[in-house]
Amino acid sequence: MLKEEKKFDQFGQKLFMQGTLQEFEKKNGPIKGRMAITEGKIPPEMLNKLQPELMKNPKWKVVEGSFDFSNYTIGMVVGLNPIKPLSEGWLVPQLGHPGVQPDKHWQEFFMEKVMNLIDENGHIDLPLFTWISDKNDLTKSAKDM
Repeated sequence: MLKEEKKFDQFGQKLFMQGTLQEFEKKNGPIKGRMAITEGKIPPEMLNKLQPELMKNPKWKVVEGSFDFSNYTIGMVVGLNPIKPLSEGWLVPQLGHPGVQPDKHWQEFFMEKVMNLIDENGHIDLPLFTWISDKNDLTKSAKDM
């Protein structure tokens, strides 16, 4: 389930009206999925495991990725000074019967996207909206709306 789905749809409609999504598909093939990156929370079962690392790195942010083709969210903690992943990430089911977990490829995609979009000051504009084709992806932030 996609988080921020209403905002995602509104933003997608705006990009469609501007021709941005059509241009993306023309160059990269049809859009096959969407991912939203939002602020997240550390699951209680991960907190004890992460606590030593969080204590060593007092500035950090929790981010979460959700997909329109999966009923799991992918989460991670990013240290902001220095900028580095503080966790290997985790999966959280969104429903009682969430189905198949996203494979490692999608976890890596999410983590790489987050790390590439954090600036040198540790800032990332959330939410982020990503349209995914077989060849590429298009990511826009809420500030682009």
